[in-house]
Amino acid sequence: MRSMIRHNQWIGVVAIGLAAMLAGCGKSLPATSPVEGYVTFDGKPLEDATVIFVSGNANMSNGEVALGKTDPQGKFILTTFVGGEADVKGAMPGSYQVTISKMVPPSGMALDKYLAMVEAYNKKVEQGEMVSAEQAPPPMVESLPGKYSAAGTTKLTAEVKQGEANEIKFDLDK
Repeated sequence: MRSMIRHNQWIGVVAIGLAAMLAGCGKSLPATSPVEGYVTFDGKPLEDATVIFVSGNANMSNGEVALGKTDPQGKFILTTFVGGEADVKGAMPGSYQVTISKMVPPSGMALDKYLAMVEAYNKKVEQGEMVSAEQAPPPMVESLPGKYSAAGTTKLTAEVKQGEANEIKFDLDK
């Protein structure tokens, strides 16, 4: 009889734990609206730039950050990341501060040469070789002015409207 009580208690504990887990799985993702757009710099499409929309306190778990990457035509499509658990196409409706960043190799270094340096360095590290800081590739540098690329100084803003396909254009200059 005593083992039967312990068995029933154990089943009860497991059932409560399972119910709690299932309740957490039902967490709904935020409602978003589709957002795409284009970025130009000095009148030309800006390729391979990161577009970041931030609202509120920039809390990713609340859907307050949306990201996109520009293609060769300067087009981006935003995705909202929710607490590291999921990503949702679009952005939550509301007002956003926008930063646009394009990282490039240091002055005078071609991208293919830089990428080869990074690959060689990573290979050495993966193989367990000792590498010094001097052997590391130099850090990438921001190619856009801070008025677009720095969160503290950007003047770029956007409004995402609920239930609409939002197309937003950013025409940047030096």
